[in-house]
Amino acid sequence: MKSKPADFARESLAVRVRQVLMERIIDGTYPPGTRLVEMQIARELNISQAPVREALCALEAARSVETEPYRGTRVRRIGKRECREAYQVRAVLEEFAAQVGAASLRKRVRELRAEADAAMAAARRGDVVRYLHHNVCFHRMIVEATDNAVLHRTWESLSFTVGARVRASRTSGDMIAVAEEHRQIVEAVARGDGKTAGRLLRHHAEVLVEGVAEAEDEPRTLNLDGRRVGAAARGRS
Repeated sequence: MKSKPADFARESLAVRVRQVLMERIIDGTYPPGTRLVEMQIARELNISQAPVREALCALEAARSVETEPYRGTRVRRIGKRECREAYQVRAVLEEFAAQVGAASLRKRVRELRAEADAAMAAARRGDVVRYLHHNVCFHRMIVEATDNAVLHRTWESLSFTVGARVRASRTSGDMIAVAEEHRQIVEAVARGDGKTAGRLLRHHAEVLVEGVAEAEDEPRTLNLDGRRVGAAARGRS
């Protein structure tokens, strides 16, 4: 049975909708537990409900969202153990990505540096939403440089797990520290040193693993970089 052009158009639109929703989940626009209403999303994006329904089904298959009777579809909540394990695997993937994609990354070093600088600027302003956006873009560029679709899909699913669990404090200190590490990675890329860039990326993620391991179960006790917020810091929030 041949597919009609309209079927391809709808499938393409569903893929774009899925990407939009995934981006919002990862950057915290849709925190864990947020209900995703098909009709509301379709109205916002000015499209029919069919591609939104397909996008939500794809996200459910990827375990990014879950659907329950009488409660609808919601962003899945992530446990501390799952988040820690996701960081561990992502550390290995990003180290590999930097090594394999070193040559391609060097050609895009200006773009990579722009994302790092934008993340730093957002961190200094204490703008959590923009910081998360540029942080995701920075790491995605590194993964995309491998031109490996399987690696990219795996990384994206892990990024959801990490982004859905980690929460931000209202101070920008930790964001600035992480953004500074991004700049060190950029300098290694600019030299064409994929091995060092990979090592820095792995260390970057492993530090976050330690933070998650030490954190309490409540998501609100975690900083953007996964480090625990002390009682005094929580009192200021």
